[in-house]
Amino acid sequence: MSVGRTSQSISFSDSLPVMRFAILSLVLLFASVVACDSKSSSSSGGSNTPSDTTKADAADDGAGSTQAPVFGTSTIKGKVSLEGDPPPKTKITMQGDRFCAKHNMEHIAPKLEVGKDGGLPHVFVYVKKGISAKYPAPSEAVTLDQTGCMYHPHIFGLQIGQTLTIKNNDDTAHNVNSLTKKNQKFNISQPQAGMTADKTFSKEEIMVKFKCDVHGWMDAYCGVLKHPFFAVTDADGNFEIPKLPAGKYTIEAWHEMYGTRTMDVEVGEGETKEVAVHVKRRG
Repeated sequence: MSVGRTSQSISFSDSLPVMRFAILSLVLLFASVVACDSKSSSSSGGSNTPSDTTKADAADDGAGSTQAPVFGTSTIKGKVSLEGDPPPKTKITMQGDRFCAKHNMEHIAPKLEVGKDGGLPHVFVYVKKGISAKYPAPSEAVTLDQTGCMYHPHIFGLQIGQTLTIKNNDDTAHNVNSLTKKNQKFNISQPQAGMTADKTFSKEEIMVKFKCDVHGWMDAYCGVLKHPFFAVTDADGNFEIPKLPAGKYTIEAWHEMYGTRTMDVEVGEGETKEVAVHVKRRG
């Protein structure tokens, strides 16, 4: 009996279906990899193409446009004057506090003050329209003092994000109550001399009133702006807003008794434009 060999041979014709299957599998795998890579590239948008959401976020963060700060060589200056007879110069009666009583009848209510030739002090003058650039908040703080049972200054301005430092220089208790309409309210107590508190504002607001609930005659007003183009009139009603870029602007003057007045002003590069603002006494 002979022992035969058992052999198995695979011919080319027999292996063809297997090879076809293998090739088809490789093609499908390659196609899948390419599709995934294409989808990933499409969703990322490329390194130089921001998404619509990014563009929207970059458009405005609430403190002006994305344009860099622009300063120029133009100036708007002028005078705010009261037409007609000035109001009686009523002095402030300070009662109910032994410390404040030492300053009784020393001060005229700031809103009643009138300077030379009818010039109005304590008027907040600012560019209301025409500024589009974004101006970062100054690093220097603005200080609101409580001295002699009065706020100093009575009228002032600052920018969004700029620090307001509130100080009590009197040897008596004060509080500062912010009567805001757009910004977050606060009401802080400063019972001792030397106490300070820092606050900031996040939105434009014309004007923010501060009052002392302990001493009813104490008040002050602040204009919060996105830009630095504002001023407060001096004792004779004069103001000056420098470093403006050439252009067309709307300026507004605000007084706590006489309301607001606006006017359009166009100023060229290097030009100083003088304006006269007149207000009328009510009643």
